[in-house]
Amino acid sequence: MENRPYLDQLEVDGTTYDLRAANAVPAVEGYGGNDFSEEFESAAALHTAIAAGDFSKIRIGDYYPITVSGTFHDAATDTDKTLNANVKMEVAAINPYLRFGDTELTAQHILMCSRDCLPPTLQFRSENSTWFDPAAVNPWLGSALYATLNDPENGIIKLLENTPLGAYIFKGPNNKGMRAYLETMAAGAAAPTTGAWSDRGRLFLPEEMEVYGSKIRSPKSNAIADMLYNQWPIFAGSGRHIIKGAGDGGGRSTWWLETAYSATSFCLVNSYGSAYTNSAAYTNFRVPLCFLLT
Repeated sequence: MENRPYLDQLEVDGTTYDLRAANAVPAVEGYGGNDFSEEFESAAALHTAIAAGDFSKIRIGDYYPITVSGTFHDAATDTDKTLNANVKMEVAAINPYLRFGDTELTAQHILMCSRDCLPPTLQFRSENSTWFDPAAVNPWLGSALYATLNDPENGIIKLLENTPLGAYIFKGPNNKGMRAYLETMAAGAAAPTTGAWSDRGRLFLPEEMEVYGSKIRSPKSNAIADMLYNQWPIFAGSGRHIIKGAGDGGGRSTWWLETAYSATSFCLVNSYGSAYTNSAAYTNFRVPLCFLLT
């Protein structure tokens, strides 16, 4: 098999795959992706193409390599940690949330998700039942992990802003990312009771449905029927991108999802790709980086 830059078809073992349709999954098991840092003059040039709605050189599985380095604050352990990681940010979907939200998302965008997880392990909460933000009514937004990723002064988002892609990570109407319909499941609640529009975070994790295309472990409730949680194209048809390493090219790692399972636990993808759950304060899991690039 041979990958050629920006071909409109790819032949694999005698089968021809169409790669030109938006959100097509280009031979997931064989397509290694094109490096945007080589195909575009700069991150600014990539931004210009996206903003113009020109996705002719953008396909699912293409990637932009960045180095995320510096000190961030781990809210769950209340400690500062140092990060120096090479990360391949892959195109997971093209315009998946265009025109979505109570505040309409009008920006042309691509959804980026790192090929592998960040190297350090991170907890969702300091203790299984402890919310970092007790005023929140959504488990993800109330978690220490949300703060570790999104704190504008000390979070990992601050380190990402210093990368070539940093200036183009979607800020949203309130500088807290895209609007999403998130389940209301306040501290101590065992299952969702309703839902509400909220800011999802400039950095977020996939919901279980966005990985597997359906609810497997997460609570099934009519309260969350209005969510736009479709499977991201990069996860369709193969485990190649569901199974993520501990750092760039590292061994298989279990990683957190945004979905709460109970009052004290969250959903996750285990190291061999299956949907699973574990206690919120468990210390041995990792996260990918996910954001909208405009």
